[in-house]
Amino acid sequence: MKSINMILYWVIAMVIGLSACGDDDEKTIPAHTEEEKIWIADNQKYFQEKKEDVEDDGQLLYQRLVVDEDTLLYRVLETSQIDSFPEIDADVKVSMLGVIPVSQTVIVGNKDGNPIDQTLKLDSPNLIKGLAALLPKIRKGERVDAIIPYQLGYGDRNYSNPYIPLCSTLQFTFTVKSFD
Repeated sequence: MKSINMILYWVIAMVIGLSACGDDDEKTIPAHTEEEKIWIADNQKYFQEKKEDVEDDGQLLYQRLVVDEDTLLYRVLETSQIDSFPEIDADVKVSMLGVIPVSQTVIVGNKDGNPIDQTLKLDSPNLIKGLAALLPKIRKGERVDAIIPYQLGYGDRNYSNPYIPLCSTLQFTFTVKSFD
């Protein structure tokens, strides 16, 4: 009987101890199907790889922007001399291509994978957090590549229109054309 109690205590201790383990860089994600777990792992791996990308001179390729304790990555591909930024309630006209990089699925753009022009309302509740936080920091005329983790994108649920699987890392390449 004493050995059974010891085994039960050991099992309880292991369950409690192992459930407390975690990775500081990753959020805890609810259990899903095996296919979804693979998808989530692939997306997290892609984001981590981009987070660690460096240029030839050893500098990080992507700048980081922390939003609500999560980090998005971005780099300015073409700079602008215009020293004007959109206000938090602006309508921003952009030319944008959005993809799910792990599957190379286009979510914003035409069928050929070319950017499309659209207007984004910065104060819209429908605009994902990552873009809402990044766009006010981009000058008119700048072209940007942004990698947005699921926490600042569409979250840990499937999104229907366009279809975006749960926990998808998103990548947007856009040029700010104007804002008002």
